Amino acid sequence: MRITQTLLLQSHVRQISSAYARLFTVQEQLSSGRRLQRPSDDPASIRPALDVRSGLRRLDQVSSNASLASSEFSTAAGLLQNVADIVTRAKEIGIAGANGTANASDRASMAIEVDGLIGQLVALANSRGTSGYLFGGSLQDAPPFEQIATSSGDVVLYRGDERTRSVDLGDELQLAMNVPGSEIFGGGGRGATSYGGVTGAVAGSGNDRLVGSDHLTVAHVATVLGDGLLGGSGDSVSGLRIGASSAAGDTLLGASGAHSLVLVDVSGTGASGTVSLDGGPAVDWTSADGDLVVTSADGTVVHLDLTGVTAGFNGAVGAAGSGTFSLDGGLTTTAIDFAKPNQIVADSESGSTLFVDARNVRRAGSELVRQTSTLDLFNALIELRDALRNGDALASDAQGQRIGDAVAALGVGGDQVLTALARFGARQRLADTTMARAADLTLQLTADRSNLEDVDFASASIYFSQVQLALTAGLQVSARVADLPSLVNLL
Repeated sequence: MRITQTLLLQSHVRQISSAYARLFTVQEQLSSGRRLQRPSDDPASIRPALDVRSGLRRLDQVSSNASLASSEFSTAAGLLQNVADIVTRAKEIGIAGANGTANASDRASMAIEVDGLIGQLVALANSRGTSGYLFGGSLQDAPPFEQIATSSGDVVLYRGDERTRSVDLGDELQLAMNVPGSEIFGGGGRGATSYGGVTGAVAGSGNDRLVGSDHLTVAHVATVLGDGLLGGSGDSVSGLRIGASSAAGDTLLGASGAHSLVLVDVSGTGASGTVSLDGGPAVDWTSADGDLVVTSADGTVVHLDLTGVTAGFNGAVGAAGSGTFSLDGGLTTTAIDFAKPNQIVADSESGSTLFVDARNVRRAGSELVRQTSTLDLFNALIELRDALRNGDALASDAQGQRIGDAVAALGVGGDQVLTALARFGARQRLADTTMARAADLTLQLTADRSNLEDVDFASASIYFSQVQLALTAGLQVSARVADLPSLVNLL
């Protein structure tokens, strides 16, 4: 094979081009600090480098999630500490209010302070963190707790759910970001419902759905005397009729025979005599009495019309009264069935439900019904405030008992808050530990990535000098080859 000048020049051009390429590559590495610019730079290192990059991205996400969780837990813990302070203060007020030395004025002032604590507690329970409402479960569209005023008083309802929101901390570890508000502020187990004993209504055997206290309104509708054949409600035998104020003023309730009127015609002509209800005090009457009030020993009231008493009548006349139950102040009513041991009464405002044994209901009135074991923190505070106000005019001992029950419920609620605080503390420690571990692993993987991808500046600088010298030499040789005279020039 003949080695021509052209071949020599082509060989030198390839060598010079290769040197330029090596020089460009090392310049690029030195300027960027990266040894791996493209897969072709080191095919064997690409897979490990990509794995390291993927690991760093995962660690970055884990660290971000752990940081968010730690921040949420810290915020929630601070809020719950404030809640614990409110509970402590409310218990102090309750203990002072239950003391026999406190008078009505003192308790009224205490009730004002408790009312302020209720507002503070609702505000704390509706607090938001970085990712939404802290105590609403998974629902984030509206505040989880709502204080509403019903005809029976204030009530705080939970509008959230029981679900939790979680974040990924790697290694298939999911960390719950929140505790549903019902678990923190909710009440204890369900016990027996107590009744004030005003009307004769008692608890049925069903499972009442009642939180704290409510008022069962037992209302009178109509009174029927004797056989009810006289004018549709009067007694045809004795001539007794219901008085003009009977519908609005009677408190007498019960099925036929539940009450007894003893009518005595002293005059023998139906002109005058006495009448009593259920063994109560006898009331004098005359034939001019069209709306006489007769009261039994227990305070049951009936209005009578004695203008047509049968002459010479002396004896007992049965009396009955129909009525209604209501838990929402009369907005919705349920007709009383005096034969039912388990009559359902619902509150259209709060959703409460009572199962009432109506068999012994004998008079109208307002029953304070209580489920103290179900009191959550909100309604324990409401119960304490209302007990201090004593709007039901309870006797001193009964008022003190009601205050004591509220304080006991606050104690249970306070324990739940402390439990939640411990749970948030444990989760925050886990989040912080995860962040620290992610930081350590990030440093390790960053070093691995540097070893795989970053340039060794000392070696690269020496190599750059070598390539630069080789290129310079190659250019010089090529210049001399280009200057060699050809055979044609020699001829």
